[in-house]
Amino acid sequence: MNIPALLIGLGAALLLLLAGYLAGLRRGLRERTRLRGVAEQQAAILQHWKQHNAGALDDDRTLKSTIEQVLAPLVERERQSVDLARVGSPGQRRDLSLLLEQVARAGGFGSVLLSNEDGLVVASAGTAPDFDGMAAATARLTGAADQFAARRGGALAVVIRDAADSATLCRLFTAHGQKMALTATSNDTRLAAVALDPALAKIETALAAPV
Repeated sequence: MNIPALLIGLGAALLLLLAGYLAGLRRGLRERTRLRGVAEQQAAILQHWKQHNAGALDDDRTLKSTIEQVLAPLVERERQSVDLARVGSPGQRRDLSLLLEQVARAGGFGSVLLSNEDGLVVASAGTAPDFDGMAAATARLTGAADQFAARRGGALAVVIRDAADSATLCRLFTAHGQKMALTATSNDTRLAAVALDPALAKIETALAAPV
């Protein structure tokens, strides 16, 4: 093979290689452009999804927070009821004050008083400054409540919210034929009339225990 033919052959081969390289380069450029477009499209879809669902997520969080706030008093009341039902029963009647201390702790009460219909203190616990005065006031209050509800079987409980933004609950019950009142004070103005009910069974058991 002569030199001109060899040069022509080499030139043709180089042209083929160059053509292939350029074709591959164009294909790669088109593929990169396509992939860039796909990536941009996916990014746009993701951004749209985030914008579309951000409000829903915020609404879900707001709704969850609102539900928790609404249910919080009910959850706290249920916890309080369970704790009050678990207070220990005293072995003797003179242990009544210890029982009332447990009731005060379990229910978060500032003071707890057990008194009779004559306005006398049977047992007490907590920080009330004058349990004797509290017992006398309870007798007057529950007497008036009984008169008010006489046609409906008598009063079971009285809840008072005072100007100091605290609450007093008087729960009336009968133990061994004697009318009694279990009175508790609390800083929770949402105090329910049935808040002391879980502790009544233990109180009645204590009243029946030997002195």
